[in-house]
Amino acid sequence: MQKRQGSQSDQSTRQFHALIVGAGSVGCLIAQRCKTLNIRCTLFERENYLNERRRDWNFGITHALPQFQECLPDNISSRLTSVLVDPIRGLSGNDTLPMLNAESGELLMTVPTPNVFRLQRSKFRALIAEGIDIQYGKRLSNIRCEDESTQVSAQFEDGTEVTGDLLIGADGANSKVREFLFGPDEAALQPMALIGCGAVERLPAKISRQIRDVNDLYFVSYHPAGVCAFMALHDVPDASKPETWKWMFSLTWPDRSGSVPRDPKQMQQKWTEWAEKLAEPFRSAYLAIAPNATFWCDRLAEWRTKPWDNRNGRVTLAGDAAHPMTYHRGQGLNNGILDAAFLCRALSEHERGEKDIAEVLAMYEEEMQERGRAAVISSGENSLMVHDWKQLKKSPVFTMGLKALEKSEK
Repeated sequence: MQKRQGSQSDQSTRQFHALIVGAGSVGCLIAQRCKTLNIRCTLFERENYLNERRRDWNFGITHALPQFQECLPDNISSRLTSVLVDPIRGLSGNDTLPMLNAESGELLMTVPTPNVFRLQRSKFRALIAEGIDIQYGKRLSNIRCEDESTQVSAQFEDGTEVTGDLLIGADGANSKVREFLFGPDEAALQPMALIGCGAVERLPAKISRQIRDVNDLYFVSYHPAGVCAFMALHDVPDASKPETWKWMFSLTWPDRSGSVPRDPKQMQQKWTEWAEKLAEPFRSAYLAIAPNATFWCDRLAEWRTKPWDNRNGRVTLAGDAAHPMTYHRGQGLNNGILDAAFLCRALSEHERGEKDIAEVLAMYEEEMQERGRAAVISSGENSLMVHDWKQLKKSPVFTMGLKALEKSEK
């Protein structure tokens, strides 16, 4: 069904084959939707097995819920509640995100988030990886697009090479596919004057119960000194035993030093320094994390989406590879889900013979690049503002909540 220049006999007998680099949430959603559309695709994942990395987190699906459901086959959609952070609690039409003063504990504002899907990443990823072709231990080393060919080849560090009709970079914020399209300098993430530190841990039963009494799903607090503290329920193995519940913790703060705490002792020292400033029971919760806990710490960064040469419809981007952004307004995954749904709609048009692959990709990319750039800029501005007490209530999260920007509300 291809309409690129090339051998008509080859094109009429060969099935379209999409290569997806990255088997994260967006890559797997694209593959699941392609499967229902009978579009052949193969995923290539650098991890040696699913969820190899120890780090885990959870996320909320809000405004992209219709597109999320569009991507999932019924046999997976019917089991989504099993990978919620608390499957027994399930979904609630009354869900809200409280935003608090981290110094006093005072409620500043409540953001409605009805029926938010708060999913544990590792369990969710295992679910949406079912039934699709994933090749593990595949680190991309190069992409070949010969001028005389209608196809694209992905080369991997293990010496293997795979050829297909379209290569989709869904390989995260530090995308190798984006680097191929732009070169290393232009594709590089732009660091921000913010540092984020996080952990997933259990708490003593009393503190865990106190925290869940604030909100049984999640909350965020902002301190006049500049720190932002976010907590979200992560796992509930036994609803009757609060000491078994896991929580996801995040602390972010302004930093212009150019360095990031990497040594575990440095991380914990910084964590303790900021946690001491928090009101109860948040102070006790953050200080109760075990000394041997696994912390992660990074400088926040972004890349402002811009058009790329898709090599005549042979290479494109989706998710964090296309629009890496900060997370204080929860827009990253939601925009990635829109990418997955809209890209698969485009591929479906091509497979039906309605449009050339370069034409459908151009339409997908035009919408996504405009939407993605706006989301990156807005998210970055929001992150800076929520760490500035004077700007806090003017920030997008206070004026818009977790809603999409206007142009993506469709």
